[in-house]
Amino acid sequence: MTRINEFTNLLSQMYDADALKAAGCISEEDYIEQKARKMAYVAALDSLAAGNETYVEQSAFEELLEQMRETASAPTQEEINTANIDYLMMVGGEW
Repeated sequence: MTRINEFTNLLSQMYDADALKAAGCISEEDYIEQKARKMAYVAALDSLAAGNETYVEQSAFEELLEQMRETASAPTQEEINTANIDYLMMVGGEW
């Protein structure tokens, strides 16, 4: 229960990383870190609420956080689509 309270408190103190990035207030590295932490806290809370004690150990949580950093740094579907459109415009020109 203590770990659930800890993750809940940490989540409540986080800012909206997407809004900060859109406003230009944080760097790409900070955005990835904040987004990864938020995703890791949520995943750990879900796991603990389901009765899985996996993330009670700090080392297990750090491993989860590293996985979430990889996920957060991957391009979004919107970024992929924009890059594809830009490429097509460059290659094919405007119709």
